[in-house]
Amino acid sequence: MRLKAALLLATVLSPSVHAQVSVSPETRASVRELVGDIMVNGKAYEYDRQLADNVGPRLTGSDNYVHAVSWAVDQFKSLGLTNVHTEAFTMPALWEPEVLATGQILAPRLQTLHIYSLGWSPSTPDAGVKGQVVYVPHLTIEGLDSQKDKLRGAIILVDQNSFGDQASFSQILKALAHLDEFAPQALLIVGGANGIESATALTFDGAISRYPNAQIGLEDELLIKRLLDKGPVTVQFSFKNRIRPATQVNNVVAEITGSELPKEIVIVGAHLDSWHPATGAQDNGTGVATVLDVARVVRSLGHAPRRTMRFILFGGEEQGIIGSTSYVRHHLAEMPDIDAVLISDTGAEPAKGWYVMGRDDETKDIENIKPLLTGLGSDKINPSVEFLFQTDHISFDLLGVPTLVLWTGTDKYFKLHHKASDSFDSVVQADLTQGVATTAATAYAIADSAQPFAPHFSPKQVEDMLKDAKQYDDYQFFKSAGVFP
Repeated sequence: MRLKAALLLATVLSPSVHAQVSVSPETRASVRELVGDIMVNGKAYEYDRQLADNVGPRLTGSDNYVHAVSWAVDQFKSLGLTNVHTEAFTMPALWEPEVLATGQILAPRLQTLHIYSLGWSPSTPDAGVKGQVVYVPHLTIEGLDSQKDKLRGAIILVDQNSFGDQASFSQILKALAHLDEFAPQALLIVGGANGIESATALTFDGAISRYPNAQIGLEDELLIKRLLDKGPVTVQFSFKNRIRPATQVNNVVAEITGSELPKEIVIVGAHLDSWHPATGAQDNGTGVATVLDVARVVRSLGHAPRRTMRFILFGGEEQGIIGSTSYVRHHLAEMPDIDAVLISDTGAEPAKGWYVMGRDDETKDIENIKPLLTGLGSDKINPSVEFLFQTDHISFDLLGVPTLVLWTGTDKYFKLHHKASDSFDSVVQADLTQGVATTAATAYAIADSAQPFAPHFSPKQVEDMLKDAKQYDDYQFFKSAGVFP
């Protein structure tokens, strides 16, 4: 079935003559009304407050996540959208902290550690883990082989230097898989300064790691490395996590049916899940709030754009873009009908414009939309592919569907993302509102254009795009592992 669908896509997504997006006077008038409504009556700030403060952290599949799904369904229904429903996908495992981590250096002297379980790590044995630390300066297959006599049964320590300056996802994951062959007792990675937790996982498919993975504060790591320069270092730590087997988890979907081309679709999306140290107000409560407020304001116009606008809140993004990838797999036959996918996932600093994520051809397709964004200060295009595999656009991209990811400043975002500081008090209402207006103006202009957005890429064009981005090896690794379609 999958092969047949792929052959169909290869035929339908072949290159064709393409006319540029047009912005009619009627579209411009509607965008003016949308932006004015958002600036005066916008609800995104309140949506984010409800999600962050009333629902809280939303680990995929957790009780809070289930609550967030129900809340989102209710919001879409209250706005009068059509086809409001959930679509299930399978998480290989669910994970939540149950008993927080404790740990200490035992030798050459006692020192309490700032330590946290990594996401999707198994629990330690009841008595914890205890062993000598081995620092790995080069987390590569060759680097591990050079230390193979020290690794078995040890507690492995890696830091940013271990990963190197330009290590790809595939290189890191291959090295971690190779490390498994030496059966270490546990793995320590480094978090932030001042003992700050920065939640993450070391698997990219929602599976549980093979042995305990923990994170220690930067100062703890630097101390351990100094002590290792003088001799052996022994540490002990323990934690307990609540782990459940493969479980069905839901994405949330809603629509505004197009007035003239209802089978052609513009998707506006974000991920609903978050990590647990805080409430996910920036990552990605702001994205969820953006999707909801765009839905609200387009519905309030009283007339739909030419194309259907589909609003999707995905789960499992933090564990490997699982919800959106599942969505793409289950909607393969629909991919040729998707005109564009717009994703918000970089917090609520002021929007500058859009990432085209390797699709440099989209730059000319957005030219006619830029005048709608100039007054908002968000009419720029960013060709960077730094985040190509890091949010929910990627599975669409890999099947040739044109995508845009909202480009905001990230100076503040990366200081709080996945940390205890990602709470609602960090959100600036004016900045969030400007990003919502940028998303609404762009999405509506694309949905209402007489011409489609950028052309769908053929498989060969996708391959060339990935090679130009120097990320083809990552793609091949993930595809062979079954991560992406």
